[in-house]
Amino acid sequence: MPDLPSATVNEHPPAGDAVLRIVCPTQKRMLPVLVGAFLLLFLLPATFRNLRRAPDDVSWLPLVVLAVMCLLVLAMLYRSFVFRDALCIYKGGDVPDGMLVVAANSIRSVRALPTPQAWSAEGKWDALGMYPGPIEIDTDSGAFRFGAGLSGYMVGETVDRIAAFCGLVPEGWRSLQQQ
Repeated sequence: MPDLPSATVNEHPPAGDAVLRIVCPTQKRMLPVLVGAFLLLFLLPATFRNLRRAPDDVSWLPLVVLAVMCLLVLAMLYRSFVFRDALCIYKGGDVPDGMLVVAANSIRSVRALPTPQAWSAEGKWDALGMYPGPIEIDTDSGAFRFGAGLSGYMVGETVDRIAAFCGLVPEGWRSLQQQ
């Protein structure tokens, strides 16, 4: 996967330091588009009927519900078509100030999580494009998820890249396949 420009990375790290930057592709999920289309199809006509009433007779609850649902659909569309999950790992001296990076020496383990089943809650979030990612990175300060938009093959390759850069042994299903 090519390294793409990112606002979180210093383009010229100090000499002797290394930076691993991984930028995931966009997810391009179709389900958020369908959810948005059905929202417009069913809720907007009712909203316009509600707004045609006299100002004193307008019920504000349906308008608030519509606004909240529109924000959720916009978040799903943004996450599916615009958002690119990015990770920057810094190896060298101290982590530079003002940068959103993870120090390589603070990463304890990297593992690929199993693909969520379609009927599970995580599978439904994945279908909507809101799944946090199939890679779990455990650091000294806690664990976080990464890799939204990566396919199964790309997950394994990304885990291998992170583990090799940090000098770790990959965990999870990928390491079981290598044994």
